Amino acid sequence: MRDSYDDEALLADLAEALRETRPFAAGVAARAKGAFTWRTIDEELLTAELSFDSDHALASTSRRSQPAGDSRVLVFTTQLRSVEVEVLPDRILGQFIPPASGEVEVEDEHGIVATVEVDELGFFIVEPVPAGPVRLRCTTPTTRMVTAWIRL
Repeated sequence: MRDSYDDEALLADLAEALRETRPFAAGVAARAKGAFTWRTIDEELLTAELSFDSDHALASTSRRSQPAGDSRVLVFTTQLRSVEVEVLPDRILGQFIPPASGEVEVEDEHGIVATVEVDELGFFIVEPVPAGPVRLRCTTPTTRMVTAWIRL
């Protein structure tokens, strides 16, 4: 059974629909090019894997040496550098090992949510503690790395 449209009418309607999207084409193309450009950005960075999590260490012992909720210590490690962080209820304290100045960007699933400077001893503070899964993009004069994703 054929619809009331013939092929020519259907093609005319399709052409009209496509003409209506023309004002959006440049914006969509720009976003697509941007996404394509960023697709390999993490390949240029060292990936620091989680090598220690005090929550896991305490959970594996039969008794806890500290009350729950006080703080959490995390260590992310690459071949060249480590990042040690202590997550407190109101802030994150961190340090690069070996010490170096630089910058830390806190990234969530929507992008960068905080950028902090790292002093010459490698110390930094992030306030407040971000919610949800995050990772740290760490830059020093000699190293660029990103930590594994973690929920703080």
